Amino acid sequence: MYCPNCKCEFIGWMSKCPNCKTSLVDDLPFDPGPRDKPISYQALVELVRENNGQIKVELSTTNVGMQKKWSFPYFAYGYAWAKSMQGAYKDIQVELSTSEVGKRRQLRFPYLGYGYAWAKSMGGYIGGNEVSLSANKVTREKKWIFPYFGFGRAWTQEMSGECGDQINLDISITENGSSSAWGGFPFLFRGYGFAWEKQGVLTLTLNE
Repeated sequence: MYCPNCKCEFIGWMSKCPNCKTSLVDDLPFDPGPRDKPISYQALVELVRENNGQIKVELSTTNVGMQKKWSFPYFAYGYAWAKSMQGAYKDIQVELSTSEVGKRRQLRFPYLGYGYAWAKSMGGYIGGNEVSLSANKVTREKKWIFPYFGFGRAWTQEMSGECGDQINLDISITENGSSSAWGGFPFLFRGYGFAWEKQGVLTLTLNE
């Protein structure tokens, strides 16, 4: 199920978005997004070289995945992560999607459960050239509200990777999104916390 307002995907929700309370739909309307202009790898290398060996691209998350799980009777785990991010340098499109999600959960006796999820690895294209990145710094936080509600949140702070054999890639997340929800029939003691990678900067650097 998807929220047509905040473009998030939810697994385990009944009918409304926990962020904005909009009714969920089965599918999002098709959005073609910015038109991509393919560029050869050598042309991309030359473009980076012409810009003093480094290019920065602003990224925004275009799709968020969310899940919630609970264990009888009080432990709840909320997970969220950026499913896809996009940006553009001039008319060269950057399209990234999460290929592996990291997950971890903890519990604190007797009632608090903390769930964490983050983008562990991403793949995609820069102007049609394949890229791959892996997380190398993850931020985690946990909060609780007396007496039973625990919220665990996590997001990737930094990633690194490569595009071909001449360009190194680094992503620094500049803003994370977050939300929380609570409750669940028949016991109203479960808390769910969510965080995801919302905005970031992709840096292309020649490795010469």
